[in-house]
Amino acid sequence: MFWSDFHFDGLTLTYLTTGLAITLLAVRNGRRTLRGHKHWTRFVCTTVLFCTGYGLTILSGGLKTLLMGWEIMGIASFLLIIHHRDFKNRVGIPAKAFFIYRLGDVGLLLAMWASHHLGRENATVISLLLLVTASMQSSQLPFSSWLPQALQNSTTASALLLATLTVQLGVFLLLRSYPFWEHQLSVRVLIALLGLVAAVTAVGVARVQSSVKRRIAYVSMAHTGLIFIEVAAGFKSLALIHVAANAFLGAYRLLVPPQLVRASAGEGTHYSRERWEDRLPKKLKYTIYMLYTKEWGFYTRLSKYLRP
Repeated sequence: MFWSDFHFDGLTLTYLTTGLAITLLAVRNGRRTLRGHKHWTRFVCTTVLFCTGYGLTILSGGLKTLLMGWEIMGIASFLLIIHHRDFKNRVGIPAKAFFIYRLGDVGLLLAMWASHHLGRENATVISLLLLVTASMQSSQLPFSSWLPQALQNSTTASALLLATLTVQLGVFLLLRSYPFWEHQLSVRVLIALLGLVAAVTAVGVARVQSSVKRRIAYVSMAHTGLIFIEVAAGFKSLALIHVAANAFLGAYRLLVPPQLVRASAGEGTHYSRERWEDRLPKKLKYTIYMLYTKEWGFYTRLSKYLRP
């Protein structure tokens, strides 16, 4: 029956509660900034479509329902990125970010195919495909560049949904499929390594960003990397708490004026003690700084294969 394709548990409740709160914040912000503008109606319709896909995804009890919600969310996410632009104009950079982000669908489709045709004996292959999808959805390495590009080219109301709800669905996929790969040590180690590398890299890149939205994107990426480590270690309850905390932290940073965010974080205060990178040789220090400034070239390497 149709209703047998849905599942409700603590994981679903956490994501539903967080999603409802963030959506209300996004609609409130959109109403304050877009009300009376020609893009307000488009934003409302896109948000409804986004919520439909989000609800189907987190309530799904199988890959078919999850894929349906996943695809609806993908379409809505693209519309959120470009909803303040006229469709007759070029959408180059947002379109590139969208295509990089949507590459993760290939992994989900292949995992769905493998689960039907390869069976349980190829559980490692299916788990790796799900991990690829989760990594791309959560803006983890090496496909981590779509989120900063998406946030930079979207309004605050759209960025609220993208940076807090869309990104955390990769974690949801890992948690939902946890019983499938929990006894596969190689998969758990790989998830932890991906999360660790993403967290360390994102922290460094976030420090050199001049754009508030790009910094928020990399901070969210770093927190999601830590959540990957928590999931791999089996701390599912801690991971859920971290998911909700990261979502509300991202919403706070997007809604509060940048000056207050920097003040609350202690930025602008001069410390007498030197930082760890100050102890490095000057040439190595500048090399690391340039790598962080160029974001390790991830977006450049991927975008050369895409055309606006």
